[in-house]
Formats: sequence, C-alpha cells, structure tokens
Amino acid sequence: MNYQNLYMILILLFSSRIIAQNTLPSKTTAYVNFNVGASEIIPQEKYKQQGVTLLGCNTIISNEDIEYWSDAPSGLEWNKKDQVFKNLPYGYQIDKKTNAPYYVSKYYIASPPVFHRDENGKPTKNTEYDIGIVTPDQFVFEGEKPVQQVYLDYNILKLVKIVYIPVVFDASFDLWNVDVVPFTVTCKDFPWLDKKLYEDARNASGIGSLNRQISELTNLFLPYYEDNFITNQEKHFLDFEVTILNDILFHHEIYFKVDGEKRYSINLKEFYNKHKKDKKMYITLYCDYRDELPCGCKEPNSSKLVKKTE
Repeated sequence: MNYQNLYMILILLFSSRIIAQNTLPSKTTAYVNFNVGASEIIPQEKYKQQGVTLLGCNTIISNEDIEYWSDAPSGLEWNKKDQVFKNLPYGYQIDKKTNAPYYVSKYYIASPPVFHRDENGKPTKNTEYDIGIVTPDQFVFEGEKPVQQVYLDYNILKLVKIVYIPVVFDASFDLWNVDVVPFTVTCKDFPWLDKKLYEDARNASGIGSLNRQISELTNLFLPYYEDNFITNQEKHFLDFEVTILNDILFHHEIYFKVDGEKRYSINLKEFYNKHKKDKKMYITLYCDYRDELPCGCKEPNSSKLVKKTE
C-alpha cells in the first residue's frame, strides 16, 4: 500500500469520527493589541513598517490579511501603541480539506529583524540586523472575547550580523502539501545593549518560520558580532538553538535529520562550526503525517496551556 492510499484511508476514518461528534466551528473571536517602540536601525522608506505573523494550529495570520487588520497591510507602525488585529480565530474550527476539527487558542508571534536592503530587496553588504524582542512571543487566549497585549521592542539587543544556512525540504513536504515550518529560537548569550539598569545582560528568545514557497524564507540564520575597533578579528557566533513548533502543526510532525539522527532541535552554532568547511552546507527537514492532534490543537484541559513542543 502506498503512502497516498494510506493517507486517504486515514482521512476517511478520521472524518467519520468527526461527523459522529458533530463539532461546530466557534463563532467566538479574539483580539491582539500590538504596541511598537523604536528600532536601533532607522528603517528604509520602502520598508518603514514592520511585519508581524501570528502562528496557531492550522492558522497563519499576518498584517497582509486584510480581514483581520485593515489599518496598514504593509505592516505595523513604529512608535505607536494600540494597533489591533481583530476577529482572530479562537475556539473550535473545521479544516476545509479534511472536515476535521481542531482548537485554536495558542498563538506564537514572529516579527522579522530590521536591516537595510539593496534595490533588489537583498541585504546590503555588511549590514547589521536589529533582531528585537516580542513580549510575549506566545500566549493562550482565554475567556469569552479575549484581548492579548503584545509589545515589540527593537532597542534592547545588540546589533549583529548574520550568516545564512540554507534549508532543504525533503520530498515528504510535497507528499503532505506542507509549506510553513514554525520554530522557536533560544539564545543564552545574546548581548543586550548597555543600559544603566543592568550590566552585561545576555539572553534572548523569539519565534520564526520557514516557507518553502518563498525563497528568502528557506534559510535559517546564525547571528554573530565583531569588535568594531579590531580588524581581521574572529567572529563571535551566538549560541542559537532552533526547535520546531510541532505543538501547533495540524496532523503533521516536522524534524531535522543531522548526521542520520532525527532531531526536533538543532544548535546552529555547533552545526556551523562542524560543517563550515563543507563544499555545500545545508540542513534537511522532513515531514511525517500523524493521526493524533498535538497539544496546541486541542482544547486546553486547564486555564493555562503549558508550553510544550511535542
């Protein structure tokens, strides 16, 4: 039996369960209120507004989705409070392709770095990146018509440069028709800007996503910094740990395969140092079908959905 036949059988079995349950989609929606500060890098006129993406179970919403936010489809405005996304999916939903139910309450938030681009939209040579911090970068909606306050701060972390590491998507992504891969990043040694309130502060985390249909989103990046007063210096790469957010993937599981080993997380600094002399360095991703819904696609059993990446 080939994979496609097996897939159809699984869908039919699953759909029969759904019809018996007679689950109705929720009519309740929610809000996110974005509050944006300033950036250490002055944005170029063409890219003067900041993009943002919400990632939930079987749900991807960005500032370009006019039905949720009509104020400025090109992005959020800097130094402005109370920029609201409306009518966000919340509660039980029905997948249009499979007629399968899922629950949306947990969201992750991704907002890209600020950097300067050339006339073709590519990063300028030796450009610095302001990565910024989103607070909170994940949350769970609760209540009858909830609102989540979110803050974007791009004047906290030290400016860095970036090495891009290409990602190869295995043929399994075609089989299951999956394009977007959400992930979280943790960095224990990301330096903060010097402020009077703290000295030598280091740590950061954030959310990102890959998209095999968009060329610039088919790379992971590894930040580094240099001492501006020293020439021919060694690059200080940061300890960047990337973990796939399988807890919101609808009936799919995505993983890395490194040196023949299946992994849900990868340390980009270690990977880069090990493979930087390879003729062609890349990371491969794989996608499998799974019948069981992950925790981020189920109704929470308690008032708080514990952070988990299954």
